Amino acid sequence: MFASTIQGTPEHPVLRLEGSLTLEHATQIHAALTARLAAPEPFSIDLRGADRFDLSFVQILLALLKDGSRPIGFLPLPDGLVELAASVGADSLIKDITTRIEEHV
Repeated sequence: MFASTIQGTPEHPVLRLEGSLTLEHATQIHAALTARLAAPEPFSIDLRGADRFDLSFVQILLALLKDGSRPIGFLPLPDGLVELAASVGADSLIKDITTRIEEHV
């Protein structure tokens, strides 16, 4: 199962990704992120409702943050994602996201 919803305020929306963030749902995840990137306002990503991650999601995050032209924030990351990123050598991804953590969105 995968779900995406928009929360937050119109000035600063939060894209909440929930469920299984895996290859099986990569097309849907990409579509949700692409739609949010098309909007002009800055946004944050909330992954706290996700229960599964795989390498495809780590790759999506790397591609998303590689551009750097949009200010994208994150709510605190689930431990499972941090552990997966560390296990595949994506420590720089976690460091980048950590600088973007927003505690109160």
